Amino acid sequence: MKRLKFNKENCIGCQLCAQVCSAMKEGEYVPSKARIAIETYYEDGDLKYKDDYCILCGICVKNCPEGAITMNEYIQVDMEKCTGCGVCAEKCPKHVIRIREEKAHICDTCEGDPTCVKTCPQNALTFE
Repeated sequence: MKRLKFNKENCIGCQLCAQVCSAMKEGEYVPSKARIAIETYYEDGDLKYKDDYCILCGICVKNCPEGAITMNEYIQVDMEKCTGCGVCAEKCPKHVIRIREEKAHICDTCEGDPTCVKTCPQNALTFE
C-alpha cells in the first residue's frame, strides 16, 4: 500500500501542500482546513518541522463506533454513516482528522493520486 512520505531536507516551508489540499477538499485556500500540515518553526535557533499527515495506521478504522471509516488503498469516510462523534480524531496519533459540520474529514490521498505530492516544488512529499 502506498503512503505519503515527508523528506524534511527538501522542504522549503512554502505550505503549498496545505494550500492545494484545502482548495481541492474544502473549496478554499485555507491551510488550517487542509488534511495535511507541514509546518516549520525555530526552536533554540534550529529549524524544526512538524509533519502531520495520515500514515494509514488504521486506528481510526478500528475505533469508529459507526463503522463509517474504511481503508483499502486509501482511507474513506462514509458521510452517511459518520455521526461526527470525534472518536477517530481523539485516537488519531498524528492529529490529522478534523471534525467539521459534524463529519470526519481525513486525508484520502486524493484517492491514490495526491495533489500535495504533485504540487510540492521541492519533492519534499512523495507517495510510495
